[in-house]
Amino acid sequence: MKFRQLEAFRHIMISGSMVGAATQMHITQSAVSRLISDLEYGLNFKLFERKKGLLVPTPAGLQFYDSVEENFLGLERLENIAEDIRKNDATRLRITATHSIATIILPKVLEEFAKKFPHTRIALHSHRMSQIVMRMQNSSSDIAIGSEMPKLPNMERIYLGSARQVCILPQNHPLAEKEVIEASDLYNQSIIGIMIDGPVKWTALYDMLAEQKIPIRKHYEINNSHTAYSIIAQGLAIGVVEPLAHELWHPRCVVKRPFEPAITMNYYCALQTRQGHRPDLEHFANLVKQQFAKTEGFEQ
Repeated sequence: MKFRQLEAFRHIMISGSMVGAATQMHITQSAVSRLISDLEYGLNFKLFERKKGLLVPTPAGLQFYDSVEENFLGLERLENIAEDIRKNDATRLRITATHSIATIILPKVLEEFAKKFPHTRIALHSHRMSQIVMRMQNSSSDIAIGSEMPKLPNMERIYLGSARQVCILPQNHPLAEKEVIEASDLYNQSIIGIMIDGPVKWTALYDMLAEQKIPIRKHYEINNSHTAYSIIAQGLAIGVVEPLAHELWHPRCVVKRPFEPAITMNYYCALQTRQGHRPDLEHFANLVKQQFAKTEGFEQ
């Protein structure tokens, strides 16, 4: 497998044709075709099929492209960092957080952070926990924030607080009349499932219901809380989920109720320790902790 072959594959995926790839690479179309043939031979699977004169990626090709693109983005990040160094402008803070934290907590933190570090460039990525862990392990993030974050080598993990999961219901749901939702209330209800996320397994609710032999219907599985709230707002299901996203969704036909017995989530931030002392990173982490302390439903 050679870099030029991967480059040709990526350009075809982006442009949609060998002609487009040839133009971008300043080579002939036949040269692009040869590069792809050699790559497919080395991989031992097809990347494209021809349908009505068009190149259509195979399922294997689409899966392979995800990894190729990730590596090219890594190269582009290195090019950007090198450009910063050449310009003597390497002051950059790379933040990774779960979706609800990125939308609810961090904008307020960034506003305060800019008062002390107005020239710092911010790169903010929102991901699931498995991707957050990967970004920290490959040093493409300086700080990560999320719930149930595992301990990782060469990183300092700081406890931010805990919060109880809440029951989110459509506004017109019969259970919305109750002040507290109990496990038994979920009998035969359509409950949103949360996908297993690498080191984190969101099974506390389902383990509890199974132990109490409470049957539920699980038609929907999601990978972030905003999607859960949107499905609930449509009246398709109810959920026992993290409370943060409610701030954005409560005007949109959902209601929040305490859930019993309590399911508690612990929140952490993790800092890279390979970089030595970084006042901007420490200040940002302190602001995150302060913002969590101000957030309704959190205990430190």
